[in-house]
Amino acid sequence: MQALARWWQRWAQGSVRHAWGLAPHDGAWVLGGLTRPIHNLAKVQTLVALSAPADVDASDLSWLSQHLRQHGRLGGGARHRLNMALPLALIQQGYIDFPADLPEEDWVYEVQLEVAQALQLEPDAVNFDFEPAPLTDGLVQRVHWMGCAQARMADFKSCTRAAGWRLAAVESELQAAQRGARALRGGVASLWTQAPQDWQFRLDKLGGPAARSEHEAAQASVDSEAAIAEALHQVMATPGGPRLVAAGLALKAWQ
Repeated sequence: MQALARWWQRWAQGSVRHAWGLAPHDGAWVLGGLTRPIHNLAKVQTLVALSAPADVDASDLSWLSQHLRQHGRLGGGARHRLNMALPLALIQQGYIDFPADLPEEDWVYEVQLEVAQALQLEPDAVNFDFEPAPLTDGLVQRVHWMGCAQARMADFKSCTRAAGWRLAAVESELQAAQRGARALRGGVASLWTQAPQDWQFRLDKLGGPAARSEHEAAQASVDSEAAIAEALHQVMATPGGPRLVAAGLALKAWQ
């Protein structure tokens, strides 16, 4: 049964031809759309800034829904899946160190309590996610968590649903930017030598179903984690940062 589930996941990823990401940018948003012309490569189809009218309250997402509806029609009218990153002002994140022998199923409640305390909400009023970080030593497992108010997440789900889209996943800007930088064709140097509209991404760098040839592997530029971190530190302070985040969010559809 597990083998069948993995096969189904690979098939579903392989059938995706278009993917979308929505990244926050100083009170506005950047919508990124990627298309896959060949099996192991994605390229930018859409990178557009979406801004609220000057007289609209920041908490009113109806304007964003209207923009998404318009771009959904331009993209063929299908019910699009959308991955998004929340503005940093709406989320809390941090780390918990668990004993290495503590079962993963026991992490959930502790993470939920940590998120609730950080947001000063009741435990059942938060949305949260978490993932293991590299072991700090043999006795401790560090877990990275991220959470937001459940009511605010419901607002975004309603916003996208009203536009005919489906909110498929939510993650941090940094996660998405790292994914985009690692998969960028030509390495992080392309962040400075190419316009965002010209970016291309190698899907085999995502660990997904696409396999690269020996020739591609030999030609691939390899960036160290330090080089990626330095590039992200620089690009996230520029208008290219939200565009990289939007592209990285879209790439999650093939991961």
